[in-house]
Amino acid sequence: MPPPVGRYGPTGLSAPYTHLQQAHLQQQQQPQHHPAHAQSANTALPPPSLGGHPGFAAGNPNTNINPFTLSGTGITNGMSVAGFGAADGGGTGLASHAAQMGFARGAQMQQQQLHQAHDGRLALDAKAGAVKTRIRDVWKHNLAQEMAVLRQLVEKYPYISMDTEFPGIVARPIGAFTNKADYHYQTLRCNVDLLKMIQLGITLFSAEGEVPPPNATDANGQPLGNSLVPAPCTWQFNFRFSLEDDMYAQESTAMLAKAGIDFSMHDKNGIDPFEFGALLISSGLVLLDDVHWVSFHSGYDFGYLMKIMLCKPLPENEEEFHKLLNIFFPSLYDIKYLMKHAGRNQAVNDTPLTPAAAQILTNLGQKSGLQDIADELGVKRVGIAHQAGSDSLVTGEIYWKMRQLVFNGSIDESKYSGQIWGLNGQMPALLYQMPHQTPNLNGATIYSATGTPSTPNAGTPQHQGLGALTPGAVGGVLGQFQVGKA
Repeated sequence: MPPPVGRYGPTGLSAPYTHLQQAHLQQQQQPQHHPAHAQSANTALPPPSLGGHPGFAAGNPNTNINPFTLSGTGITNGMSVAGFGAADGGGTGLASHAAQMGFARGAQMQQQQLHQAHDGRLALDAKAGAVKTRIRDVWKHNLAQEMAVLRQLVEKYPYISMDTEFPGIVARPIGAFTNKADYHYQTLRCNVDLLKMIQLGITLFSAEGEVPPPNATDANGQPLGNSLVPAPCTWQFNFRFSLEDDMYAQESTAMLAKAGIDFSMHDKNGIDPFEFGALLISSGLVLLDDVHWVSFHSGYDFGYLMKIMLCKPLPENEEEFHKLLNIFFPSLYDIKYLMKHAGRNQAVNDTPLTPAAAQILTNLGQKSGLQDIADELGVKRVGIAHQAGSDSLVTGEIYWKMRQLVFNGSIDESKYSGQIWGLNGQMPALLYQMPHQTPNLNGATIYSATGTPSTPNAGTPQHQGLGALTPGAVGGVLGQFQVGKA
């Protein structure tokens, strides 16, 4: 008689492969048609005992095999459990070659499903859960969910520190410019119009400089985390980006890859930037006077954000750019501008620097990078440098330390808000009454204060002191960049 089928049905690893089990049962039913004398020959034998089965440890004192555990390397090597027959496929039923191959293939399929199910969602969640961190990775599958969380928290935590990662500088404008700020804006404009943002990191802070606690709750009192995964304080948005199809500067993407950014994951599971832009507009994070954005050398950061919210190229002149910036981000602070302004004027909020603040600025000297300032102020990094989530968290921590140690606990919004390092916050009105317009040349810009474009030349115009204000590598009119395969 064939062994009866369990009343609970197939379980465990073989559950998805019931067609194999049915085939084995049919094979095992065939011995029922054997002549009766085949059974009578064994009538004098005592009934077999379960303990004598070699698959159970009690019946074999020379083995330490767990009776309910597969031995050896498991299913992938072909069912090597003694009670199921030899591993060479010479048995029947579950010990048959077909069964062994079926189980081996089943294990392979489960591994494939781990990476493919829900457009890679399982793999992403496993990766995110591998390290207990308060930096939450956001991909296309959990974008709506995490934006809903931000909407719940921003009222209580209205300070947003921000950082972006983008694929470098690939173009430089050519021609004559009214001033340095105009050159830097035109460089920003043509590169933002040409390129795509790769990551955006934002961290929330309260008015006292505190991040949401690990057990933070939403407006209804429901926890945003659990005992295993704490509620985030930082969100790292990962956008769709392809090294095959999108334009980038080679040295920039190499640096990001070294920092741990997985470009294949961005290609497969990245967020549609314009979908994110639509959600951002209605999130309560922008367009409000009582929400304050904190950044570091952030012209490009805000340029990319405005591009995805506007769904069109940036304005041709900086005055229009600042008008839009003031609409979307009515309260913003650029740490680099604040530190440079304090050092140049030896004053903050129209008050002379304290000796302690002056010493901090003296120690920094010509060093003005994000990590330089963090080290001077004693801010410890969480996460990996050059990933937007970690950089946004460091940016926020620097802001509160700087506000306390350099600005005596408060920053005059009327004096410092809206000012971005490298760009002029208040442009002279006379510059915009001139009858010229800025023509567009495939993303690169030719600008002339005389109203007529100058002749393009083979090199980038050399303006003294411009290099430190525009991030990215120089290298000719269009820089050093690479376009993926068509």
